[in-house]
Amino acid sequence: MDEFVIVYLNNIIIYLISEEEYGEYIKWVLKRLHEEQMLVVIKKYEFFTRKTDFIRFIIKLGQLSIDLKKIEAIVN
Repeated sequence: MDEFVIVYLNNIIIYLISEEEYGEYIKWVLKRLHEEQMLVVIKKYEFFTRKTDFIRFIIKLGQLSIDLKKIEAIVN
């Protein structure tokens, strides 16, 4: 399952190289959440995005970097 989805607390990242398959994986994840009776508020999520912040990282196509603003807040 970690081939296309990462779940951390109430954060879910669905990632793929192929946009054609992306919609099917979204449906699969939402179905699994529903089966486990986990509430999903769709308007809180972003779909088909090319950049996102996740925990303390910035994720872009083919890149993973640390969010320096978060690190600065910890250091100072």
